[in-house]
Amino acid sequence: MTATYVPPSALKSRIMPALGLQPGNPAHEALYLEIKKECAIGYDAICANRGNLKTEFAHVVDRFTYHQMKESAINNAIVQIYCNAKPNVRACYNRWGVDDSSTNFVIRWFLYHLFRNRDARNDRKARSMDFHADDDEVDASTSTITNPGNSGTSSYYDPARNDYRK
Repeated sequence: MTATYVPPSALKSRIMPALGLQPGNPAHEALYLEIKKECAIGYDAICANRGNLKTEFAHVVDRFTYHQMKESAINNAIVQIYCNAKPNVRACYNRWGVDDSSTNFVIRWFLYHLFRNRDARNDRKARSMDFHADDDEVDASTSTITNPGNSGTSSYYDPARNDYRK
């Protein structure tokens, strides 16, 4: 089964079905977490070497973003993660039609999410360094929540306007 490409910015709710994994299935969730743990090792390796930063971001102290890293560093990490993958994970990569090249969108997706959930723009998640923090995210454009200032009214939070909208 060749996996359907999913862009790095897509949520977990899109990557799992694209890989033929069912959210809530214990075996599939375990595989997802195993891949994520292996990618976290690659993430740590990228961040440990300041030479991986693009020149214009050399002043950044820590909690780097994905886009502050050189593309070559990301590509090298993808290859290393694939080469160091456990046999069962590598078998999944092969089944999904992704290989040890830097075009492996599955590993790139996981790296992107590790950076996104650990960078300084997301202080709550960054402080915890919890790379599982996005596992239960929902698409904000379709979610509804109760406005704390208007009890019982269903609305959504619009971060651009810093307000709740109906």
